[in-house]
Amino acid sequence: MKKIGGRKIALFIAVFLITLIIIAPAGLLGKVVESASKGQFVLANATGTVWKGSAVPAIRQRSGDLLAMEKLHWDIEFWPIFTGKLITRLQWDNVEQSQPMLVTVSFKQIELSNAVLPLQAAVLGELTPMLQPVQLSGKMQIKSELLTLTTKGVNGNAVAEWLNAGSVLSAVNPLGNYRINLTGAGDKLDVTLITIGGALLLDGSGSFTLNQGLRFQVTARASADSKGRLDELLNNFGPESSPGVHTLNLMR
Repeated sequence: MKKIGGRKIALFIAVFLITLIIIAPAGLLGKVVESASKGQFVLANATGTVWKGSAVPAIRQRSGDLLAMEKLHWDIEFWPIFTGKLITRLQWDNVEQSQPMLVTVSFKQIELSNAVLPLQAAVLGELTPMLQPVQLSGKMQIKSELLTLTTKGVNGNAVAEWLNAGSVLSAVNPLGNYRINLTGAGDKLDVTLITIGGALLLDGSGSFTLNQGLRFQVTARASADSKGRLDELLNNFGPESSPGVHTLNLMR
């Protein structure tokens, strides 16, 4: 009788713990994310559960202010965890997605399918202090059909579009639209920047590696019909490498 009673208690405890895990509030996931990122990332206004919920992701800037993104909904599959995988579907509010982003985490890698990441251009100022005085603005969106992240680096391609770019140092607004191409091959991420159109013409190339960090060179000049209107911005952008062309070397 004692053995049967012990089994019932053990079963009750197991069911109770599993129930707690299943109904754990989304705020718990927010605490895990904030702790793991050392406060750099926050899940604000979290609702629902750890497994299915929503929140507003935000990036903490050097100033301490939060740079909020669109509201994000997640749905984590429970049973694949027992096979060593964490599979999550992500859907953004106010962002066009043909299908939810799929994140598959295993012991060896993280795989992102149909990835979409909406950002504010102010995040560029967090990449290097050299861009902070310019106070960039505009909307950015990074897209990739497939990206794989491992301890050795990133594999896959992604495209970031920067639309309606602006700066507090320029009365011309918007300055233009731009595209950033990212190509990952192991420990090296190649980056190129091109101008789609606008008053400020940007062109850049470089790379990011775990050993050397970011090494990126950008040239900037005013379009033919905008000469003289962007002088203050260009002078703060970097030294003049040739008549009308200013160069900025970004390193981190």
